[in-house]
Amino acid sequence: MSVQAVVSRCPVATATEYSMKKNRLSEAFSVEGAEFCLLQSLDPKMHSAHYTQLYPLVFREGGNIPPLWARSQGERCVLLGVSFQKERRGIFVRPDSPIQSVADLRGKRLAIPVRPDAVVDFRRITMLHGFYDVLKYYGISMDEVELVPVSAENIVSSLKQGTMDTLRSNDDFMTEDFLAVVEGKADAAFANSIKAVRHNHAGILREIMTEQDQHDIPNINNNAVLPLTCTKPFCDEHPEIVVAYLREVIRSARLAQQNQEDFINTVCSGVYGATPDEMREAFDLPYLFANRIPVLNDKAFEMLQIEKDFLIANGVIRPEDDYDLHEWAAPEFLEAAMKDEQ
Repeated sequence: MSVQAVVSRCPVATATEYSMKKNRLSEAFSVEGAEFCLLQSLDPKMHSAHYTQLYPLVFREGGNIPPLWARSQGERCVLLGVSFQKERRGIFVRPDSPIQSVADLRGKRLAIPVRPDAVVDFRRITMLHGFYDVLKYYGISMDEVELVPVSAENIVSSLKQGTMDTLRSNDDFMTEDFLAVVEGKADAAFANSIKAVRHNHAGILREIMTEQDQHDIPNINNNAVLPLTCTKPFCDEHPEIVVAYLREVIRSARLAQQNQEDFINTVCSGVYGATPDEMREAFDLPYLFANRIPVLNDKAFEMLQIEKDFLIANGVIRPEDDYDLHEWAAPEFLEAAMKDEQ
């Protein structure tokens, strides 16, 4: 009986996604006697493993908040490497708002989505860290704004038909935090990736971040540094499959660099159902293609440390559950994969 390699990935245009869509990952596993399985194809009761890093999950590539948190709960997973990306961000206000720039946010109400029943509320921290980075650049502290918690049961909007004439029931970008701005309960909301692009195109709200802001303001958030992880028991029991996974990710990352249009067209549907044009708007593509090959370098640890410190400061990870990132990492797997791939 073959070993089942259960894989999950976030909607962030990874090399894992590219390999999956091209059926190369399943082929790479089969050579080692393993069977590819997508976590999201299993019983929905098992989908929480994407966040917990527990059974039945094996491999995951995507946003850093869940694995950083999961590692604080015990030695559930091993850090295999990271990739990087720069995605579009946006801060949106009502069209009739007197707020004209980020500098005008001092003293204003910022909508922060809250999902108390989530395994780990990564969206709250993503929005909070998004605001934090932008405000810090403008010399505004979080103490100078009012955070407005907004109950957000779903990441994707579940608005009913007719809530607003300008909205459809499938307008996934108009989540509860943005609806709070529309209704005047908050002054601004933060979006990233494809959702920032869709808000810009919808024209329901007005963006106040400029193109210069996009370029100049650092962004170390959930999707800026993307860990590749493997559950600890699987690493211990099947190191050859772990190396095979990384070898295929490296190969797919190199192919993405060489076939950029094919990469965009192949992975776009896995990024919130994006179109190729939305992908081009949402990501800094030259940076993305240059940073899809996984690494474990100083930059990776520095960015993950900043994010982990933010999680501790905002109550996601308890101080007593802190850990050393270098001890979390297992560089021997990536080193073996790099050697084999060459």
